[in-house]
Amino acid sequence: MLGDLTDRRALITGAGSGIGAGIARVLAAQGALVAVTDREIKWADEVAAEIDADSAVAVRLDVTDPVSVRAAITTIQRRWGGIDILVNNAGVSADSTRANADDRELDWDNTFAVNVRGTVRCCEAFLPDMQERHYGKIVNIASMAAHAQRRTNGAYATSKAAVLRYTKGLALQVAADGINVNAVCPGAVWTDFQRRDMAAARRRVAASDELSLEAFFETHYAPVIPLGRPQTPQDVGKAVAFLVSDDANSITGQCLHVDGGAIVNG
Repeated sequence: MLGDLTDRRALITGAGSGIGAGIARVLAAQGALVAVTDREIKWADEVAAEIDADSAVAVRLDVTDPVSVRAAITTIQRRWGGIDILVNNAGVSADSTRANADDRELDWDNTFAVNVRGTVRCCEAFLPDMQERHYGKIVNIASMAAHAQRRTNGAYATSKAAVLRYTKGLALQVAADGINVNAVCPGAVWTDFQRRDMAAARRRVAASDELSLEAFFETHYAPVIPLGRPQTPQDVGKAVAFLVSDDANSITGQCLHVDGGAIVNG
């Protein structure tokens, strides 16, 4: 059972594709007004148009740019007066195949700029209004990689672990203000985000190119997921919909795994 979000105002970062788009669709289906934000406005436009012109609006938002964040706030305030729900989904993954040390350093900087500092920036930008109204729901999208050992992609896993730590600290900080802050850790979700990593993994194991990247992705992750199947953006969206509803008013500072049982002690 998903929570009723009728007339709640939600903003999702990185919602022009993948998990973010899935979250936007589910929240809208539960009655929320949804701001579909992305640094690529054409992607946000497409998702918002697919949802409903009356309940979704596309807004350009680059979480690494304070000016862009402030502009998004102004746009939403003019349209809705503010937001009740913030979902920090925007994220990037470093290229683990880079051989050059300077390139790897840039990857670490960019990964943390988006995944960690972007999350913090958006929280800090929207919190004052939530605190004034003594109401707000924040969900930060982390990853099962924040909990599990990974042979590669250290920047991504470390950044998501930082997001979890920030989530728990922020939850305590704003609890007295009536604001719930939680995290969702998706498991293996097939999106464009995965294509580069799967191409590199397929080369490492010399898998046949006749196997599509998506099919390889499914076989690659099946052994580590007890349920034996990858997750979908809608799976993540449903978890978010519950956490931002009033049915979850007593839940804060928690991490909800949507990973088919991959992480059991996180």
